[in-house]
Amino acid sequence: MSIYRRDEVDPEWEPIPWDAKGPQVDEQERGFHTRALKPLVWTKVDWNNFPHEGIFGHDRDWFTNNDIAYVATVEGEDLVLIRRDWFGFPDPPQWALASRPVGNEQSKWAMWGSFPILPAAWSVPDAV
Repeated sequence: MSIYRRDEVDPEWEPIPWDAKGPQVDEQERGFHTRALKPLVWTKVDWNNFPHEGIFGHDRDWFTNNDIAYVATVEGEDLVLIRRDWFGFPDPPQWALASRPVGNEQSKWAMWGSFPILPAAWSVPDAV
């Protein structure tokens, strides 16, 4: 399918894992594109006031270990926006997206790929 340019050195979007093949790559890309077009308003994770009860059923360590910097909930889905400290070839792009159904803390997070530029429809505070 490939909506995005999948250049090996500087891709506009890449699957997770980066070397995935087959229909699951197209599914991931379609899922990312669907969410990229939504006017998502992200909330920055506040490390100084991280809730004792956690966020989406996960504690602070889970968030830091997974480089999650922003969260959002929209249309029955919890979303996390990953911001990597190490990015660019040969590392993956700076951003990645994952989601799961709201309130389903036992559900596995679906990964929607990695990307270097945030979608224009999203509002991401302090993302510069």
